[in-house]
Amino acid sequence: MTNYELKESTLQDNGTSTLQLNRTDTQTVWELTVPDRAPYLFVDTLADTALLRHRPDVVSSVSWFLVDRTSLKFSVPQRRARLPLSEAVESISSDPETGFKILSKTMEAVEIACDHLLPIIPTLLHPDLISIKNIGGEREDFHVQIVTLPLGNGNIERGQAQQNLGLIQWMGNVFHWDTLLITRLAELFDRGALFDLLLEAKTLCGEPYTPIRNTTESLHRQRSERPSSPLSALQEKKASDRSGGLTIGNSWKKRITARLKQLGQALFGLQTHEMVHEVTEELDLSSDHLKIAQLSEGLPGTPDEELGHHAYILTDEFVIGRDMSRSDFWIDSFSISRRHAVIRRRARGYFVEDLGSKNGTILDGVKLIKHREHLLPDKCKISFADHVYYFRSA
Repeated sequence: MTNYELKESTLQDNGTSTLQLNRTDTQTVWELTVPDRAPYLFVDTLADTALLRHRPDVVSSVSWFLVDRTSLKFSVPQRRARLPLSEAVESISSDPETGFKILSKTMEAVEIACDHLLPIIPTLLHPDLISIKNIGGEREDFHVQIVTLPLGNGNIERGQAQQNLGLIQWMGNVFHWDTLLITRLAELFDRGALFDLLLEAKTLCGEPYTPIRNTTESLHRQRSERPSSPLSALQEKKASDRSGGLTIGNSWKKRITARLKQLGQALFGLQTHEMVHEVTEELDLSSDHLKIAQLSEGLPGTPDEELGHHAYILTDEFVIGRDMSRSDFWIDSFSISRRHAVIRRRARGYFVEDLGSKNGTILDGVKLIKHREHLLPDKCKISFADHVYYFRSA
């Protein structure tokens, strides 16, 4: 099959910033830059936490760090069963229907990421960053993963594109789509109407899709530009309901409400009380709840601290392990047990406990007794099996 090369990906955002995606000399490492001027790149901490602890299966795991205020580097790990879309097309059918199916699965992944309040950055919807796994069956079926980064909305607001990303044109060439169809789909992609694009792809696949909501073009654009917090998402949803511009079934309302409550409980410790009508109280600056800690591969106080695998410990129980679904800090290594260790916050301090791991946990050179808590110094070195991290609290 002929493989088509995608040019450097550039998106002009409403005259405010230009997101530019480039390969680096290191395999699997990419660079995202804003080369012209402010607004500079900034991290959405809510999205960062969601990616670390609540990442859906349709979003690839990613390691990233800010090089400076205009540049961010990230790496997407390679998986044996998955291939980048640009490579996968060499071994799958090139008929138009296969392309429609892959486009549909990609847009479904975008929708699921939106439902998890993750930012959708069109620049990252690139054939080399969209990964695909053929799950077979009587008819070819695919599982697709996309890449997203925890950037604030100021960096990803869309305006009139100066140069489209080329994804639709690339897929059209590979899967031999009609020219008029490519133009129509590319127009939807360029203006950020990704939900419309999902409906179009479903129709082309011969899979009638019942819209989750009846909406105008402006509301579609709002859908692709989700608010940066569960609270603002709930307020915007109620405002739209009152305006009459939105029709949602009772089951969908319950589903949205349940998701927002679950996310609120996970991220902010909210229980069953109403999120919107909380009583405002003065912060107690001496409170234990304001104390946070960090695990990092790099030495604290140096630039390397933010380069490697790292995370802030913001919960009372922070589990380290290999099982992504049961861990807060995921280490992808067979030397790490599924639930290897836990760091607990209590009584103005942090404690670590080895959860009966096979290869043990070492604190400042001393192997810990399993299933027993040990007090952590404010700064120390912890080894989970053969993976060494620095711990510090403040």
